[in-house]
Amino acid sequence: MGHWCRICGHSKPNEQFTGKGHRNHICKQCSKKPKADILKVEQTEEIYRFLSQSNISAKNIKRLVELCASNDAEVAQLASIVLEVARIKPGKKRRLKVLARERGDLLDQMRETGLIFAHHH
Repeated sequence: MGHWCRICGHSKPNEQFTGKGHRNHICKQCSKKPKADILKVEQTEEIYRFLSQSNISAKNIKRLVELCASNDAEVAQLASIVLEVARIKPGKKRRLKVLARERGDLLDQMRETGLIFAHHH
């Protein structure tokens, strides 16, 4: 049985992972990628996971503020959108209804960036 690479998202056989790769769930091909690319994937996944949580905590909001200052423009944009969502409605229950009623523009931004799909997982 193989392992799942968290960078490329593929399930690969054990031979495709090094010792550290097994622990970190990064295959040999992805471990050769630039660190900036790996960091971008990790940060983007982290942002998407915030929306799937039942509550975006104060600690999560603090992390989102840090991600807003990222050098990567896409990561910073996603973090700023999720940060605004967290400030309006940190709880997941009826979050989309509240956003549709109060901040339709923010809901449109979530649709454009694909963050709306992360909410449903």
